[in-house]
Amino acid sequence: MSRFLHIWSTFHSHHQPVGYRLRSGGAANWVRFHSLPNAKRYADNADERHVILQRHNMLAAEVLRSEPCWLVQTHWVADENAVSATGMHDPFAAARQFNLQFVREFIDEDEVRWRVHAGPTQWADGAFDHLLLDIAEERAAPTLWMSETSGAIFAPYDGGVDLFLSEPEQVVFLKAKHRDWLPDRRDGL
Repeated sequence: MSRFLHIWSTFHSHHQPVGYRLRSGGAANWVRFHSLPNAKRYADNADERHVILQRHNMLAAEVLRSEPCWLVQTHWVADENAVSATGMHDPFAAARQFNLQFVREFIDEDEVRWRVHAGPTQWADGAFDHLLLDIAEERAAPTLWMSETSGAIFAPYDGGVDLFLSEPEQVVFLKAKHRDWLPDRRDGL
């Protein structure tokens, strides 16, 4: 996994591989898109799940293209005395399903320990639909895909997608192309 660490440090050396941490840490060229019209957070039916998959697959294809990329899932390590909701679902299933390998650990400012798992892959339309729906329904740990060649990141979450692009012009282009998917707030959230 030294290859992943080298590529991550080349593009994102001052950030941890968690979407919201990249955003709050000031990662460059960030833009957010909503998964559903009118900023609706969760799908209620098959038609809305189809919209989520359509938007996510389209954005991922534009960011990751057909180039090699890395699938990264970052797991929090629960305190042994903590009550966990993981019994309701398995938020770390993707790490096993996609054979992600342990890369490293880090401790955040709240003293929470995180374990980073990653594996090489390639984006293909529809190939990750099950995982995308798990992410959209908060059934998966923080997950992102990073382009190996540009460092661009596709980071879906429940409610939308955060993109961290290699060039500011890409942000302008995607904002214009998918303006109806953008948040209404000035801060982009």
